[in-house]
Amino acid sequence: MITAVSLRYFAEVVRAGSIRAAAERLFVAASAISRQIALLEEELGAPLLERGPGRTVLRLTAAGELLMRHTRHVDHELDRVRSEIEALKGLRKGHVRLGVVETFVREVIPGILSRFNDRYPGVTYQVEVAPTTKLLELVGRDELDVAVTFNPPPSLRVKHVYERTLETCVMVAKHHPLAQLATVKLTDCAAYGLAMPDQTISAKRDQDEMFARARIEPREVLVTNSYEMMRSVAETGMAITLVNARPGDSADMPGFRYVPIKDSRVKHQRMTICTCEGRTPSPIAAVFIETIKKEFQELEHA
Repeated sequence: MITAVSLRYFAEVVRAGSIRAAAERLFVAASAISRQIALLEEELGAPLLERGPGRTVLRLTAAGELLMRHTRHVDHELDRVRSEIEALKGLRKGHVRLGVVETFVREVIPGILSRFNDRYPGVTYQVEVAPTTKLLELVGRDELDVAVTFNPPPSLRVKHVYERTLETCVMVAKHHPLAQLATVKLTDCAAYGLAMPDQTISAKRDQDEMFARARIEPREVLVTNSYEMMRSVAETGMAITLVNARPGDSADMPGFRYVPIKDSRVKHQRMTICTCEGRTPSPIAAVFIETIKKEFQELEHA
């Protein structure tokens, strides 16, 4: 029977060049090694080492070469298995660095984090809430493992691993006159006060271009650097706002409604999940990246 011990002794003899040298390295008697090799040769029915008078260095026979090749393969496989087991052990704890734009802070991301935490309760999280340009900078410097962005410009060292287009809608309170319409045009919004993004939000440029092309000067009731503030103000009925329905949201939500804008001058928004180009994430970060991609893919069909 071929055993792990006999293979280990055989491989060490080959590496050391002699049974005596192998015995010294393994701290076992030379006779024990000779016995294991003899058992191997008996089991395989062929000599493994060339022996001769006066020979100081043992050489492999053809059968010995084959067995040594097999032994090296087994060693490599064991190393791979050990690495994978260590990676699995690492999933019990670890740290994930996530970046998100503010629009996902309240509804989408907390649920993803909660479900992931149920599976891996030993993991801790750093969550950076910032505009897209800042998130891309942090991802490119490898200060974040993954980020969720809107309308990202081209950026060095950033790879987008998931993306989708989100329809631009007008968000209005349930009692607002526009809430009764199936769709609206951009001109329909001109009669109402708007909550608008400031220059730090990537959608600001697109909205300015849309209104300019429609020859509309929007009545800005509120300007802010916060998507959540725009949404909250729209929900009260104080103003309307142009936003994207978040993945998983329906047209009718408690307290407000998304009304699609059917207008060729309106640009839809691009949402992406991005990572650092050329970097191998930690095992737990890699699992989280795949998880957040899958969660957003499932939201597409919700």
